[in-house]
Amino acid sequence: MLSEVARSLQITLVGGSIAERSGNNLYNTCCVFGSDGQLKGKHRKIHLFDIDIPGKITFKESKTLTAGQSPTVVDTDVGRIGIGICYDIRFQELAMLYAARGAHLLCYPGAFNMTTGPLHWELLQRAR
Repeated sequence: MLSEVARSLQITLVGGSIAERSGNNLYNTCCVFGSDGQLKGKHRKIHLFDIDIPGKITFKESKTLTAGQSPTVVDTDVGRIGIGICYDIRFQELAMLYAARGAHLLCYPGAFNMTTGPLHWELLQRAR
């Protein structure tokens, strides 16, 4: 579907994230499609989010997901895009690596929860 949208509108499209199965592993993956509708690259979330705030929230991505191993820079019609997913934004080294690799744009699709998200989401976007 995203491929068709990118092609029909002739746009570069950075999808949100989806569960991707590879062998026995499940990854949180973001796909990037070019204006021709072709898959240009995909990023598997590197930093899994595990938190336990007693009485508030317990969330452990590592129970079901496998961490990705590689930073992702995708060459597109609109320039080089560095991709991270959600909690990846907390790690400035990833953004610095993308800058060193010539990224023109950083995209971090995310769905932070309301307990921890408001504490850092906007600030981290500006910092990156």
